[in-house]
Amino acid sequence: MGAPNIGGDITGTVTEDSGIIITGDLDDVGFLSGTTDDTWSITSGASYGTATIDPATGTWTYDLDDANPVVDALDAGQTLDDVFTVYMLDAGGQSDSQVVTITISGVPCFTAGTMIDTDKGQVMVETLIPGDMIRTMDAGFQPVQWVGKRRLGAAELALKPKLRPIRIKDGALGNGLPRVELRLSPQHRVLVDSDVAKGLFGQAQILVPAVKLVGLPGISICEFQDHVTYCHVLLADHHVIFSNGAPTESMFIGTEAIKGLDAAARAEIIALFPEIVNGIAAAEPARLFVKQNKQVQRLKDSLQRSNEMPLRDTA
Repeated sequence: MGAPNIGGDITGTVTEDSGIIITGDLDDVGFLSGTTDDTWSITSGASYGTATIDPATGTWTYDLDDANPVVDALDAGQTLDDVFTVYMLDAGGQSDSQVVTITISGVPCFTAGTMIDTDKGQVMVETLIPGDMIRTMDAGFQPVQWVGKRRLGAAELALKPKLRPIRIKDGALGNGLPRVELRLSPQHRVLVDSDVAKGLFGQAQILVPAVKLVGLPGISICEFQDHVTYCHVLLADHHVIFSNGAPTESMFIGTEAIKGLDAAARAEIIALFPEIVNGIAAAEPARLFVKQNKQVQRLKDSLQRSNEMPLRDTA
């Protein structure tokens, strides 16, 4: 008896692109009587981030790698588990190991009530069904392949404030767009079309997560909303579509995004896109993705210095 038994915080949660480094404390709950000097180490590291541990206290940290392609694809999915293994040796020579599980969250795209351009005019996103025809920037009208929804209540938003919607006021993108206020999940990408983008990235049109544009005039985190329903809209290919008149993205499913979906959604996506799920083909983004903090900050600074809007004047 007296063998160590690891307890404490053996799970954690983090949201992609939140910038939060999460922590937890492990305890030797079966320590050898009369000893308290434990030595902690990590014997198997995490796959999608960096895990560290204080060798003296058992306090661990997890720093998610937002640039990892699996994590980058997750914003079209829901959750993904990462794990690392901790080893503990106590002063009496007894040892134990514990797997720590980190749940990484990615949130769907539009908020309920968003108006999507279709062949029948503007339609609320939550009413779309497979087969409905959505207007795209590059390929005319394209049929919806799959839709998904997720509701977050007040309690979950209070616990995970990084999941709150991004509020884009009418006209904040330029050219009077969006026509009415648009609310998106933080990772939903918005089209930026400007000379500034062309100078920085070699392409005038790029896709940037909504949360990265916070701080530009009229774009902010929706702090007062106490619940939200997020909606996926998946087409056969990744496209720029129109929400409240503004150019935004349809759901992007990269090669690894299937791992972030729940079982029912995974089965539907596998049936629809077996070549992507099996790695035979790769999903192609409709425009260049720009998400690194330094890149986006350069974009925002340049837009503000030049008094440009995110969408150039097309009049």
